[in-house]
Amino acid sequence: MQRIFVLLLALSLSAAAGEAAAKTVRLADGDRILLGRLLVPDGASLADGAVLMVHGSMAHLGQETVAGVQNALAEREIPSLAITLSLGESARTGMYPCEAVHRHKHSNAAREIGLWRDWLDRQGAGKVAVFGHSRGGNQIVHYALKAPPGALVAAVALAPATWSADRADSAYRTRHKRDRLADVKAATARGDALLRNHPFLSCPSATVAASSFVDYHRNDPGRDTPGLLGAYRGAPLLVLAGREDRVVPDLIAKMAGVKNPRVGFAVVEEADHMFLDFYAEDVADRMAEFLEDKFR
Repeated sequence: MQRIFVLLLALSLSAAAGEAAAKTVRLADGDRILLGRLLVPDGASLADGAVLMVHGSMAHLGQETVAGVQNALAEREIPSLAITLSLGESARTGMYPCEAVHRHKHSNAAREIGLWRDWLDRQGAGKVAVFGHSRGGNQIVHYALKAPPGALVAAVALAPATWSADRADSAYRTRHKRDRLADVKAATARGDALLRNHPFLSCPSATVAASSFVDYHRNDPGRDTPGLLGAYRGAPLLVLAGREDRVVPDLIAKMAGVKNPRVGFAVVEEADHMFLDFYAEDVADRMAEFLEDKFR
């Protein structure tokens, strides 16, 4: 019990130190402002390298998983920048609410990741690795696949999204009591018109641009992260899975079929999809080991 208390106290103090060193940064993108949380721990500098961190579905830079891993990286003297994808909004904070108008697309993320990667370069980041959780894990893999040569030294996908048509159909039917492909077909004919009181992602009744609905809900094998990795030729990639993950329950089995020397894979025992508390420490340990030779 005393050991646990001492460890919790140490984690609390290190997290507080990380918070003190963190600062909010703003990046202009046309008429929108993008927000990031830059954390450069004492004893480190951006010239040593930095991790660009991307959250999951409709989340933000302060979401527990991202914040936990970012603070744990700071304990290991690894600088990082956690970003909030705009989802079409300026200076967006917090979870994107169902009641907002949805005009964003899954496919928009790569562009904003690229803007922040270039920002880090302008700040003197010697080398950049990219990290993504859940949907963000799939989005960073897509970015890594198309990134210019030398843009990244590494990528880490934490519990990245998996996909199959059958599972997408079943999940949509269970959640919304409707047929996914019938709704996609109807929305495809509506262009950018707004669909009102319409199912969208986890929202039971949303106002969403028809083109956005199609982008998220159409058949798209590219959403299945393991399916992208057999021929992956991007920066060295580490995929991490939680043994008890029920959000992407097929990730471990699918990764067993990936045979690519550029792709590493590890399982965090007992972790679920969120990797909170001590599991964030496990993730940071594995990342630090993976990045050690990349940030030299």
